[in-house]
Amino acid sequence: MTAAGTSPDRAPSRSRDPEPGASPRRPALSDRLPRAWLFPLLVFAATWVLILATWYISDAVYGQSHPWTFHFLFKDADYYLGIAQHGYPARLPSPWRDSPVNARVAFFPLFPALIRLASYLTGGNYPVAGLIAQITAGAASAVGVWAVAARLRGHRVADRAVMLYCLFPGAMTFSLLYSEPLAVAVSAAAILAMLDRRWLLAGIAGAAATAERPTLIVLVVVFGVAAIQAIWTRREWSALLAPALTPLGVLAFFAYLGHRYHDYKFWFRVETDVWHQHLGWGEHTLRVVLWMDPATERAHVFNAVLIIMFAVAAVGIALMVADRLPFPVILFGVLLVLLTVISPAQSTRPRFVWTAFPIFVAAAAKLPRALYWPVLVVSAAGLVFLIAWWPNHRIGPAP
Repeated sequence: MTAAGTSPDRAPSRSRDPEPGASPRRPALSDRLPRAWLFPLLVFAATWVLILATWYISDAVYGQSHPWTFHFLFKDADYYLGIAQHGYPARLPSPWRDSPVNARVAFFPLFPALIRLASYLTGGNYPVAGLIAQITAGAASAVGVWAVAARLRGHRVADRAVMLYCLFPGAMTFSLLYSEPLAVAVSAAAILAMLDRRWLLAGIAGAAATAERPTLIVLVVVFGVAAIQAIWTRREWSALLAPALTPLGVLAFFAYLGHRYHDYKFWFRVETDVWHQHLGWGEHTLRVVLWMDPATERAHVFNAVLIIMFAVAAVGIALMVADRLPFPVILFGVLLVLLTVISPAQSTRPRFVWTAFPIFVAAAAKLPRALYWPVLVVSAAGLVFLIAWWPNHRIGPAP
């Protein structure tokens, strides 16, 4: 039972045959390819062409000639590369609160592990390994979003959803060594397994997700709700595997840190003392939306981006409800947006809203053609702007 009156195992709403006498509908773009899943890969490849063109043109606009690493290795990328190359510090420099080496501990291990794995292909060249890892994760995320949308609403909507996803401003992380694309890839795999009632696979993918980003702990709640539905409607007790296995990724990481630093709450200390991260009640986001936050009101572009993304997230939630997506899928999107709203250090940055990818499925399904294409063009323009502007104005955190 869901808010939409459907369950996660509902058959996908694929394009139906036309009524007798009606004009036949053209096949989805992905259906014209030898394999439908090639479509999201082509969209992702086109996005990377746009990224490379933006790097080149922005350098010309600013009269610079930067190497590709100038655009790609941005802020948090140093931490991911440091973990991939050196691991987490064996000893904490003193004072530990002010050390960038210690700040690495806040970053979860799955993405650095992928970079390290890629480094064996590059002979130890970690920037190139990072590029390989990021392209692999980005491509997997595009396929994952398309697959979830296809499972729920058919290929036509899936094609539209993956274009919105790849050309959303938050997709700037395709061009940065950041972990968001991998987060989307593993969470999409977990949700797809849940929708197909492959509970063991959902739990394994969920455990990988919670080893990738702390925010993906929301999958425990999502899978718990899905398990309750499965048990209530079908007495499917195996559904409990998903919420039981999902937290193992984060618990294993915390256990590793606790053993290494003799403090099982060490990650939380780093978050509060080094990164000043904590959960609030949304008061910071409210100040941002009202243009009253001292930390962002002087960075006009950044503050404007946060306000726009807040509005986009609100509309996205409304569209998910209007499209009657399965309740666990809606819950996943809502919880990720909620975490950005109540976290003063995160706020509604494009890359955080972007990880709540069910909003793109709903938008692809509900937006009429006359509105969908202008939205896609404006979104792509925002993506180009952020890729071109932010590395040349390195103020504040990356959006």
